[in-house]
Amino acid sequence: MEQALAYVCCPETDSRARLQRHCRKIYDLGYVPICPRFGFLPFLDEGSAEDMQGMSKMSQILLRRCRMVVVCGTEVTETMNSEIGMADRLHIICTTLEGLIRIKESG
Repeated sequence: MEQALAYVCCPETDSRARLQRHCRKIYDLGYVPICPRFGFLPFLDEGSAEDMQGMSKMSQILLRRCRMVVVCGTEVTETMNSEIGMADRLHIICTTLEGLIRIKESG
């Protein structure tokens, strides 16, 4: 069976180590974590408005291809609200990491 792609939605302030833990947990639950920050920040300049606009567009492309959005952390930023709203408009499942854990453990 094919593994579902899970878009990792998290605050920009989360550390790389924290993102890695989120992605690892999603992976351990049987999903393929898609985290734009891991994929794009190594070659994009966070201080460049043009690069950040490009990251936003590429992130939207990835989000459209995912089966679900997994919201990680307790803080919800403006960017995260935008991603959650887009998922809602596209009828993509949106859950928290804790919710995903509960669903998998109960099933």
